[in-house]
Amino acid sequence: MYKIFLFLLVASQLFFAQHSSNKHDIVIKHSGDSLKVQVISVDDKVVFKYLEEEATNFLSNNCIDKIIFASGREQKFDDKVIITGVKDWEKVIITTNPDDVKCLVRKGEVRASSSNDWNFKGKMGIDKKATMKIKKEAAKLNSHVILLEDQFKKNMTFWSGATSSKYGIAYSYE
Repeated sequence: MYKIFLFLLVASQLFFAQHSSNKHDIVIKHSGDSLKVQVISVDDKVVFKYLEEEATNFLSNNCIDKIIFASGREQKFDDKVIITGVKDWEKVIITTNPDDVKCLVRKGEVRASSSNDWNFKGKMGIDKKATMKIKKEAAKLNSHVILLEDQFKKNMTFWSGATSSKYGIAYSYE
């Protein structure tokens, strides 16, 4: 009787150990790819480990459509931003954080500048115009994110008007 009880105890321990190791979370990216991982934390980025590995990895939330946890719970993230041309320029996001474009595809360089040459609209109006121009350049490439690499602002002086210039890299899901 003791041997049967011991056998059942060991067998149940092996069964539960094997069953718990098969549990994994599924991260579904906006690109359509899915990853079988163990999610560690969800903040402004998702920190995870690949199965059978100890190194931690992360993805920006803007790259993720949803996570299906091992428990069955689903967590949805922001909807996929679709840019079909210049008319969608207002949907383009500007970031200075390289982690935000880690899982995206580089589409090309974008740049824009604006100046007022004595019409006294102020440097805020000039900066908004340069921002609008660079977003339109990214939208032409069907990109939804710009990683801003450099920007230059010059205030108006007695001899020249205010200037705002921006340079960045446009990214998209595909």
